[in-house]
Amino acid sequence: MSTRPFDRPRLVPHGGLREFARLAAEAAGVGLVASVALVLAALLIASAAEASAPEAPASGTLLLQGAGEPVAAPLLATDVAIDVAGIVARTRVTQRFVNPSGDWREAVYVFPLPEDAAVDHLDMRIGARRIVGVIRERGAARRAYEDAKRSGRKAALVDQERPNLFTTRAAAIGPGEEVEVAIEFQQTLRFADGAFSLRFPLAITPRYVPGTPLSMPLEAAGWSANTDVVDDASRITPPVANPRHGKVNPVTLAVHLDAGVPLARIASRYHATHVTEAPGHRYTVVLDGPVPADRDFELAWTPDVGAAPSASVFGEVHEGRGYALALLLPSLPDAGRPRVAREVTFVIDTSGSMAGTSIVQAKAALALALARLKPGDRFNVIEFNSRARALFAAPMPVDPATLGRARAFVGALRADGGTEMREALALALAPGEAAPGLVRQVVFLTDGAVGNEDELFALIRERLGERRLFTVGIGSAPNGHFMRKAAQFGRGTHTSIGDVGEVEARMDALFRKLESPVLTDVAIEWPAGSEAWPRQVPDLYAGEPIVATASLPALDGEVVVRGRVDGRLWAARLPLPAAGGHEGVHVLWARAKIDALTDAQVAGANPEDIRGEIVRVALAHHLVSRHTSLVAIDATPTMPAGVDAVRTAIPGNLPHGQEYEAIFEGLPQTATPAARHFALAAAALLAALFLAGLHRRAIAGVR
Repeated sequence: MSTRPFDRPRLVPHGGLREFARLAAEAAGVGLVASVALVLAALLIASAAEASAPEAPASGTLLLQGAGEPVAAPLLATDVAIDVAGIVARTRVTQRFVNPSGDWREAVYVFPLPEDAAVDHLDMRIGARRIVGVIRERGAARRAYEDAKRSGRKAALVDQERPNLFTTRAAAIGPGEEVEVAIEFQQTLRFADGAFSLRFPLAITPRYVPGTPLSMPLEAAGWSANTDVVDDASRITPPVANPRHGKVNPVTLAVHLDAGVPLARIASRYHATHVTEAPGHRYTVVLDGPVPADRDFELAWTPDVGAAPSASVFGEVHEGRGYALALLLPSLPDAGRPRVAREVTFVIDTSGSMAGTSIVQAKAALALALARLKPGDRFNVIEFNSRARALFAAPMPVDPATLGRARAFVGALRADGGTEMREALALALAPGEAAPGLVRQVVFLTDGAVGNEDELFALIRERLGERRLFTVGIGSAPNGHFMRKAAQFGRGTHTSIGDVGEVEARMDALFRKLESPVLTDVAIEWPAGSEAWPRQVPDLYAGEPIVATASLPALDGEVVVRGRVDGRLWAARLPLPAAGGHEGVHVLWARAKIDALTDAQVAGANPEDIRGEIVRVALAHHLVSRHTSLVAIDATPTMPAGVDAVRTAIPGNLPHGQEYEAIFEGLPQTATPAARHFALAAAALLAALFLAGLHRRAIAGVR
């Protein structure tokens, strides 16, 4: 196996390296200290020149800077095809890697998927050859892949880093070659407030990594070292192309929707699309041309009045057992009951990743939330970046004075710095009792760009008490895994705001949930001998469905759902579908079980016991998990003996609306490093000239 480090993407300004070499050579004759100053000046000038380059990619080409001369980077294009039937979507993602260089290369690409994706298929294509992947325990899959790479065979490996973050490795891509790696997965759609929605993530917001840095692994592809808090940070921080030089990784996407019912509306929220309708309430939605992978795709469709489902059960028979997926939308009482007073703590993320349009969205959402407060409520506002600070020492009564202070506080917020989310959560969930009769809620506005999710989930679970935590995902590519699971552990709900124009509608929907009747003490009774997930159903808010899966001895009998609304008993019954003709329900059940097992580890279960059970379930249902991977290996060596493929970390785009400098250079959100680097360069040059003069005078004195 090659021990060469990763080639990393870099934009090399024309003439910058030659000028650096010339200055360094000249510095050799003016003394060591002056040499250092001149070299520093040259580097700063080159950096300033690149930073001051125009937005269009006119000053360089995307290159790989490894141990030798810069070479053209492997190209990546992605095709996404999604088939939707009922509440289930089946997606095929095809990644095409093209190697324009003269070296044999191994491509490494970290990419997002929906947080509930059940990845169960992999195939690799080289020309007319197709190799189908198999599921193996993660370590065994990695060893098989490395063995294939050493022997010069083409291979592909797909690992899960987080439930919504995966890595593809493609080995032995020859000069001028193209290799296709395709994965497939299933997921359930979201149905809330009378509309279905499908979200496909296309970008990764760079994640903040807390903790003390550890040594960087030899094969690390990320820009962050591992830390004592995030021990896999180097695997979840892929390189990001500077947007000043243009976008990379074009994506085509098509959705084939079998709605089954007439639709009142169908729309892509953030991308231009072309929609065609066919008989039988079938629709095809296609992106208008390839688009850069820089913001999440979201499609929403609303059934005609009276056509929305109130209850659905999908079934499948797999290897002798029945599997069922149930969706139930309870008919809760009208929300016109007397309003309950609330104690609300609003937490707003002001870290560097929020700079740009995200902080605008978050501040607008928070302003609407403040306006919704009423006399009798109590509230506080917490902002966090590299540190957390609260507006008030404790939640204060709502009155003109406190609201005025809050509005001024929010208006002055700026985005910069790190994402120390733990401190903010600890502050929001600090011990203390609310005033009698107040419902305690925490509303958390963030892009979720953190790498220590499990640590934060454990904190929420430990300190939540009687509160409810609601998450609001901000920006074009929020961390959906964090948003959904934080709300789940917080017994609340989550929403996303991807555009300033939808702040009011999304926040209004959230307010209705905050103020509407809640179905509590929810329990689902399946037939005897069933294994159902989730075992404990969370509180349910108006407009949201119950979704549950079960493995059963047979598809026979009924499902009974019970709960309480305002203390009154509520129940519903659903017959199981004896036919069971819906393929893939067993995969969704297995994914739900793995999700529940992972939650149990957050709650303190033995990690080795959990690991063993996850591996057993994932292998039985052919699923990628944190402990299992898909691997595909060609039988015939193609790379010449004695050649080491150069490992190549393929960069992604910065999400739409974010500011590169605020995340990677810690600068004010409207600044670039150019002016600062030119100033430092000038100072270094002056110091170099002064030191050079002293050096020459000293030599003259010796003579």
